[in-house]
Amino acid sequence: MTRAVVTGAAGAIGASICRGLAARGYDVVAVDVDARGLTAISDGVAGQITPHPCDLTVSSDVQALVESAAGECDLLVHVAGVVVTTPFEHVTAEEVDRELGVNLLAPVQLTRALYPTLQASRGHVVAIVSIGGMLPLAESPGYSASKFGLRGFLLALAARTRETGVRVSIVNPGSVDTPMLRHEAATGGSALNFLGTPLPPQRIADRVLALVDRPRVETNLPRSDGWMVKTGMLAPGPMLRVLPWIARLASGNLRRYRERHGIGAIVD
Repeated sequence: MTRAVVTGAAGAIGASICRGLAARGYDVVAVDVDARGLTAISDGVAGQITPHPCDLTVSSDVQALVESAAGECDLLVHVAGVVVTTPFEHVTAEEVDRELGVNLLAPVQLTRALYPTLQASRGHVVAIVSIGGMLPLAESPGYSASKFGLRGFLLALAARTRETGVRVSIVNPGSVDTPMLRHEAATGGSALNFLGTPLPPQRIADRVLALVDRPRVETNLPRSDGWMVKTGMLAPGPMLRVLPWIARLASGNLRRYRERHGIGAIVD
């Protein structure tokens, strides 16, 4: 049976990916810090989705995860992510470590640990990165740093696919309507997230599943956002001057989103 390891599996996107892979006959190792959430997604699919509670920022947990894979991994899907919206001048060392740890160091280290197995199976690494991996978000510099770094890491691995046999696919969503986005809306995250309508989590999961069948190096969702950001970042200086104006245009959408979800005053 083909084995997949999926991180961030208890979240809306990760759970949909796990169920979709199980329906395709994968033996899925579902990884998350939320043990209760993992149990919920594995109910009814015993033997196809194996919950594996794990803190990916703890090396002993990662080692236990690698050992549990028993040398078998055909597909590694990185979904886990966090965002810190504390203004950078007030952010704590612990917040920086957690954000960079979950978003960047954890996928690098887990990929490194499973890479020999992925090479042996001529496997596939798929990662949900972010449009924020191409566009700096003033309210979340640590998030931008982690996603810029993760995208660079994955593109570097993709450059060696002919040599290693390991395929790499990157999915860069704009905003996705998840609890993390609602947290950003409540705590002062970037209004740029609301320039367009946040995507449903299932759309991201469907794209990941499509890439399993037909790999490509990078996909932006929506595609128009990707082209707009790539074009703008050809000239970072002017782009940075324009971003506050674009954020003001999106502020009305942010306000309506907060009202729709019953999100009150910004939390300090």
